[in-house]
Amino acid sequence: MNEFRFYLSNPLDGLIMGFLPNDRRLAAVQLGSAKKAQAQSTSLSQRKGILLAVDLQNGFLITPECEAVVPKVVNNASKFHQVWATRFFNRNPNFSRQLNWNEMVSGQETELSKTLIPVVSKTFEKPSYSPISPTLLQVNIMSRFLSFHAHAPNSFVMSPALLQALQNNAITTVAVCGVDTDACVMATALGLFDAGFETFVVSDGCASSGGQEYHEAAIKILKRNIGDKYVIPLGELPAMLS
Repeated sequence: MNEFRFYLSNPLDGLIMGFLPNDRRLAAVQLGSAKKAQAQSTSLSQRKGILLAVDLQNGFLITPECEAVVPKVVNNASKFHQVWATRFFNRNPNFSRQLNWNEMVSGQETELSKTLIPVVSKTFEKPSYSPISPTLLQVNIMSRFLSFHAHAPNSFVMSPALLQALQNNAITTVAVCGVDTDACVMATALGLFDAGFETFVVSDGCASSGGQEYHEAAIKILKRNIGDKYVIPLGELPAMLS
């Protein structure tokens, strides 16, 4: 008997594969291999990128370095297919319980900078560091992988609003900027990376309200985790993002 082997990238894969009949399992693995090969051969001309401005809200623009991010985004908006933005709302009890931080709940402090608003095409609210739910992250990846299968459980087709919008608009690449580099920017970039999107961080389009030391530490960590060549200044971003 010929032995057929395949390898699963995470524990959820095995659970989902268990719902498929044998012929569908083989088809799913073959489809996954084909998509991987296609992704690896994707040319620059097939990429479609956006600039994602993270939490450029009045309550976070409290240092000159943070304030300086906004005009950089506005002045470079035309280089991208679109500019999207996230807005943080303090709804996770851990911020109060563990950090004793109770700001950014409502009101003007949660509003985007007025200077930024004219260039933003879409806005996504979030109650945590990242706009991508870690619980649904694997679900989103596998739901795309199994979208052809009519009998996949409904719980496997949920995805957060940002991920759904990226898929619906055929976005392949995201350049992340905003504040704070060491908090929401980092969490957002790593979440997008984990979700399979080509992810850049704009090193001179980020800042930390905690100061330059925190910003530089975060940039160093991001270079290690998503790659040196993907943490770069605005002027060095590839033309394929336009």
